[in-house]
Amino acid sequence: MKIVAIDFETANYSNLSICSVGIAIFENNQLADTYYSLVRPPKGYGWFRPDWITECHGISHTDVYNAPEFPAIAPELFTRLAAADVVVAHNAQFDMHVLRSTSAHFNLPCPAFDYLCTLTLGRRVWPELKSHSLDALAAHIGHQFDHHHAQADAGAAGWILLAMMIQKGISTPCDLAAAVGVPMGRLDIGGEKLA
Repeated sequence: MKIVAIDFETANYSNLSICSVGIAIFENNQLADTYYSLVRPPKGYGWFRPDWITECHGISHTDVYNAPEFPAIAPELFTRLAAADVVVAHNAQFDMHVLRSTSAHFNLPCPAFDYLCTLTLGRRVWPELKSHSLDALAAHIGHQFDHHHAQADAGAAGWILLAMMIQKGISTPCDLAAAVGVPMGRLDIGGEKLA
């Protein structure tokens, strides 16, 4: 079972303003590989506002000035996503909208894949927690990470998913989703169904 966790950071509220992407690949319940890249948003979408966004992830215009644009990293990203048995993200609706919007902007065909949201799953698996934010769930499972760094956030989402599977005594993400009543999301070229 190959689980690919993904996270995007954006420069502003636009879905087209990706400024970094991180991937964590889990195989046999272990972290097997990671990928990270800064990304230069396309012209007209690269303003870093509001200020709290930059303060949150620490990325500024000068950091991405010489970074590749999305089309340059898309082949690497799409290859990893297409090889996944399931893709996972925390607050997956955000990441799937960003991926789909940016791919469409550059006229790049997104690979089809199934995905799960650790935010939605966390609410079902640990309903007693006061917060189901990524940092709250990571703290709950004892995972320390550099929050709002795309690669670290992707890794945290993967570890949280594995912890939920252990908590429920379930061996696959799909079985976990079925057990707690969370529908699997699907992103494909023909349309997107959000969980």
